[in-house]
Amino acid sequence: MKAAVFKKKGFMAVEEVPTPVPREDEALVKIKYCGICGTDLHNYSFGITAPGRVLGHEWCGMITELGKGVQNFSKGDRVMLYKHKRRSSPRLRLNPRAGYSSPSRRMGAYAEYLAVPTSRIIRIPDEVSDKQAATLEPLVAAIHAIRLGKIKISDTVAFIGAGPIALLMIQRVRQAGARAVYVSEPVKIRAAKAAELGANQVFNPFKEDVIAEIVKLTGGKGPDIVYECAATKNTLNQACQLVARNGRVTCLAVYQEPITLTPLDWYTMQPEIKFTTNGDSTPFDWEIGLEVMINDQIDVETTISTIISLHEIQETFQTLLDPSKNTMLRVLVEP
Repeated sequence: MKAAVFKKKGFMAVEEVPTPVPREDEALVKIKYCGICGTDLHNYSFGITAPGRVLGHEWCGMITELGKGVQNFSKGDRVMLYKHKRRSSPRLRLNPRAGYSSPSRRMGAYAEYLAVPTSRIIRIPDEVSDKQAATLEPLVAAIHAIRLGKIKISDTVAFIGAGPIALLMIQRVRQAGARAVYVSEPVKIRAAKAAELGANQVFNPFKEDVIAEIVKLTGGKGPDIVYECAATKNTLNQACQLVARNGRVTCLAVYQEPITLTPLDWYTMQPEIKFTTNGDSTPFDWEIGLEVMINDQIDVETTISTIISLHEIQETFQTLLDPSKNTMLRVLVEP
């Protein structure tokens, strides 16, 4: 089979690799879509993952083969990733004590096939499309971050960065009763989509004083909640300078390089600061995410701009990492 194999920092190559054989209690899944995640971009650009590995974990597909002992799934089942160890049912059920771990021991989903333990997959409901299924994990991350922010009706909310997860969050915070939503985003396509999905005003941080503008719009107070989704050198400081006194800052961004912080500026505002990543989500978040998707409460497909083949993955990663060239939102790989 073909797979995009990580070779070195900043480079992947599509190669022929052995098709995995499902072990006991595993299923072999033919991958339909795998989303390009910010974690993959970090691993790729900083060389964090080991050479020879295959990235990709936001996937969906169809079971083509079953390992010994599998009883709850059948060939032809449409399935998607579930990051928490499920107990017995092939449907998603709440397990508050479940812990996160990687769904596949051997390979990611930038490949034609993936062998995965059946405890880490769930069937895709008939109401959910393949494109939606490949977006469930970022939707779950968005829901978890919103819960951490403890949004209340009439809160004002600001986003620093409007990547795919932030675009999902903008829709949900509006539904949760946010009084106003402000966004800082330099990439044109992301800024335009943020406005389309409900942001009251979107600012280009390269051209405008975002802190001054948003503070003015909130009557000198600052937003009640700031979501830091950019992970650039100064954005965490900006979030803490922007937020209202005793407000909440939730950081979804993943920093791979050292950043300079100036906590003295924070003492005045005394924000509550929380950090979260995709791996922090709970089984409850997954249940809510699937429910939201089934009921069309958030339009996840509107955040998908591009579908590429495996052979386009190297060029696409390079483009996504260059804000001056990027004209894409969420990208799905179709092996």
